[in-house]
Amino acid sequence: MTKPQKSSFKALKKNSHREAFVELVIAQQTCMGRYKHWEDAYAKRCGKKKVKLELLKGGKAA
Repeated sequence: MTKPQKSSFKALKKNSHREAFVELVIAQQTCMGRYKHWEDAYAKRCGKKKVKLELLKGGKAA
């Protein structure tokens, strides 16, 4: 994520909005290419904070 994206994510209060935002970032990274490592790195970071992020097929967070 870019710094503005991180700031936007932190401003979101509802989990549903956060999930939608993560879906948007994943879709954006997929379209841009070269960012396949991002999903693994983000999942690792979520694990450290004890937040469970499940990605469904098709790049949707649930």
